[in-house]
Amino acid sequence: MLDPNYLDAIKKFEGYSAEARWDYAQNSNGYGTRARYAGEVIDKAEAERRFKDAVTQAADFVDKVAPGLDDGSKAALTSLTYNAGTAWAQSGLGEAIANGDMNKARSLFLQYNKAGGAVADGLVQRRLQEVTWFGQGATAPENQFASLSSNIPLAASEPTNASPLEPATRESTPVPSSVVRLAKTETNASDSSARAFADLTSDPALLALLVGHLGKSQPTRNPNENDAAKPETRSQSV
Repeated sequence: MLDPNYLDAIKKFEGYSAEARWDYAQNSNGYGTRARYAGEVIDKAEAERRFKDAVTQAADFVDKVAPGLDDGSKAALTSLTYNAGTAWAQSGLGEAIANGDMNKARSLFLQYNKAGGAVADGLVQRRLQEVTWFGQGATAPENQFASLSSNIPLAASEPTNASPLEPATRESTPVPSSVVRLAKTETNASDSSARAFADLTSDPALLALLVGHLGKSQPTRNPNENDAAKPETRSQSV
């Protein structure tokens, strides 16, 4: 089982809801686990039981497809599995993990940031936190967890424009896809992002990876258009 700090971080990402809510893929309550029916209400004790069962399934899946990972990498992939399902294992991310190419794995991991086909700020922030767990020991540095909080429900989905090894739709699996909560309220989003980027700058490899990732989606301008024209955006490939 994962270190309690990682488990607490996943719970904070998910947030707690006593009453079931629709989250793009299912009705979820507790800490983002599948509800038994729409509108179901559970208490925190039941939420804890369901969370433990679901996160154990996710961790066992990671152990099965990627045995021998360090604790931090396992925690990051367990959190992704809990949040978005198991399809990553049959995608480019799974291939990179299997080949031991952790730099590529980190880059692809950051692309799991969409809900309903659109990039979601909360998922961007969540992935930025989780990607720093790669290569960590049993417990990540405490400042990795200090800024986590929950607010708005969003559901993660597979990256778009995927190759055959990176399916663009979520597969149905025994491990539940779950509700994702934004890491901060809208008014505090910039502060949370700043803390996440500050963590990344301490690792030159991660920083270079992130810069390259962001550079793919920079807007371009048609030279024949005047200054008032709106910029075009290149499509981002996976």
